[in-house]
Amino acid sequence: MKKFLCFILAVMLLLSAGAAGAEKWICPDCGQEGNSGNYCETCGAARLVSGAWTCPGCGRTGNTGNFCPDCGSARPEAVKTKGQGSVNPNLEQIPGETEKVKVRLISVDASDYIRSGDNPAKWQPGNAADGNETTCWQYTAKDGAWLELDTGVPAAVDEIWFKNGFWAYNDKGKEQYSLNARLKKISIKILYNGESKYRDALSVTLKDEWGSDWQRIELGHREDVTAVRIVVHSSYAGSSFKRDVCLSEVMLVQYASAENAMPPQPEQTAVVYESRPDITGCSLLDKLATRSGPSATYAEPGTFFYKNNSWKNQTVRVLKKAKGNGVWWVQVDFQNGKGGKKYRVWTGAKRVDVDLEKLRGEIPIGDCDIYPTKNTYWGPGKEYAAAKVVIRENAVGQLYAIENGYADVEYFCDDGTSGRVWVPREAVHGIDTNKDRSGEN
Repeated sequence: MKKFLCFILAVMLLLSAGAAGAEKWICPDCGQEGNSGNYCETCGAARLVSGAWTCPGCGRTGNTGNFCPDCGSARPEAVKTKGQGSVNPNLEQIPGETEKVKVRLISVDASDYIRSGDNPAKWQPGNAADGNETTCWQYTAKDGAWLELDTGVPAAVDEIWFKNGFWAYNDKGKEQYSLNARLKKISIKILYNGESKYRDALSVTLKDEWGSDWQRIELGHREDVTAVRIVVHSSYAGSSFKRDVCLSEVMLVQYASAENAMPPQPEQTAVVYESRPDITGCSLLDKLATRSGPSATYAEPGTFFYKNNSWKNQTVRVLKKAKGNGVWWVQVDFQNGKGGKKYRVWTGAKRVDVDLEKLRGEIPIGDCDIYPTKNTYWGPGKEYAAAKVVIRENAVGQLYAIENGYADVEYFCDDGTSGRVWVPREAVHGIDTNKDRSGEN
C-alpha cells in the first residue's frame, strides 16, 4: 500500500511539474484568486517565490502551498517593495548590511546537546540560530559533533557567520564565554538540492574571541544549497566547564540586495545583571595612558603615574574588557595620588597585569537620548574628576552602565561633537534607568 501511495504521489508531482502554472494562487497585491500563470491576471504582480513556510496559526512547518493543510491558515504574503516586485520570504535583512542578507532556516538539528534537569531545552541546537546571542547550543566535547542548518528550499549561500562560545552572563554577573568551552577546528559541509550526501568540505579554525562582531567565513558562491553541516573536531577549553562546548549564534549569508529580503527580526536585548565582577589590586606594567572609551579614537583624560616610574608601586581596580580596532582594552578605576580625584577610564590591556579571561566583556544596555548638561565626569560621581565636556541639544547615544546616580554614555551631538563620559542619571531618557544595573558583588 505504501509503495502504491508513493507511486501515485510521484506521478502527481511529475504532472504538476510538467504543467507550468497549473497550480492556482492568490495575488499578494490585489487579492485576485485563481491565477495560474506567473503574473496576476488583474494587476500583473509577480507570483510569490515558492518555498517552505511555517503556519502562523498552528505552527506547522514545511508547508509549501498557499494554505496550511492542518488548520487552513493562509500563507503569510510576501512584502512588496515599491518598484522592486515581491520580496523573497526566505531571505531576511541584516541590520547595517545593504548587499548581504540572511538565509532563513526552517530547522536546526545537532548530533547531541546537554539536557539540563531544570530545563531540558535550555541548550538545544535551535538556540544557535534564534537571533539571541545570550542563548546557545551546548554539548559535551567530542570529535565529530555536528550542527545542521536546514534552509528548507534551495538557496544560494556565500558566507557563514559565527558568534563563537557563549555570549552571556550568569546571575552573579560572571561572563560565560571563558568559563565554557568554544568551537575551534571545524569542517563546513554542503548539502545540495536533490543530493543525499554532504560534500565540498571546508576546514576552518575559528578565532577565540567574543563581544566584538561576527566571525565571517567565505564559502564561495554556492547555488541550490538545502542544508549546511558544521562538524566540530576540537574546542578551546573552558576555565570552569572545560568540556561544555558552546555556540551562541550562526548565520547563513547570501550576497543579495537588502531590498529583496524580509525585514529583520527584532533585536534581542542584552542580558544585564545586578552584580559587576571586577578584580582589585592589579599591578601596572607601564605608565597609565588612558582614553574615555576602549579605542585610541576616544578623548584622553590623561596619562598617570609616569613621574619617577611611580607606576611600579601602583595598583588599580579592573572592571571589564572590550576590543577596539582589534586590540583589547580594560576599564580601570583608580585615585590620582593621595587626596587626588578618582578616574574610571580605559587603557590598553598591555599596561595592566590582569587575566583577561576572568574579566567580563562590555555589552551596551541600549540606545538613549541625552539632555544637555555640563555636569560630566570621568566616573560615577563627584568624587571623580570633572570631564569638562558639554553635551548640547538633541544628543543621542548608547548607555553602558548606571551606578551611584550616574550613567556611562557614548554621545553624539548635532554639532558633530561626540565622545564617552559619565552624566547624571536624570540626563538620560528613552530607556529604563530606574534600576541600578552595576551594583557591587
